[in-house]
Amino acid sequence: MTLLLLLTLLVMLLAAGALLSDTSFWQHASLKPAFRIGAPVVYRQQEVSTCPAADARDVHPAERGEYYYYTVINYLRVTEVMADGRIIAVARNNKRLCFRPNDSGLRKARLTERLIYRPRFPRFGNNPSASRSS
Repeated sequence: MTLLLLLTLLVMLLAAGALLSDTSFWQHASLKPAFRIGAPVVYRQQEVSTCPAADARDVHPAERGEYYYYTVINYLRVTEVMADGRIIAVARNNKRLCFRPNDSGLRKARLTERLIYRPRFPRFGNNPSASRSS
């Protein structure tokens, strides 16, 4: 019974401290960045052209058939998280892309994607441009 009373008192003290402080635990938790360095991310990009790419998905012709609308999925890895929240990600061809964290096409890779498409995500250790820095 005494243990239960102490536990209740501890919970009430923590709740009162959170109410009286300027920032709560939940605000601190929401301030951490959405993406970490090294995290695999997926970017879904809508494109229009006369000839769809080989990795195109959801291909739809235009009304008159001159163009095709399609989606391309890019498998990237986060290399840098900037102070303002922007994310620098790198593709397999070492192309660096900058994204805002609230971009609707950008999301964290799911577990199944990380397992099935593992070779499509770039690796940090095999970056030849990093070893040339002097």
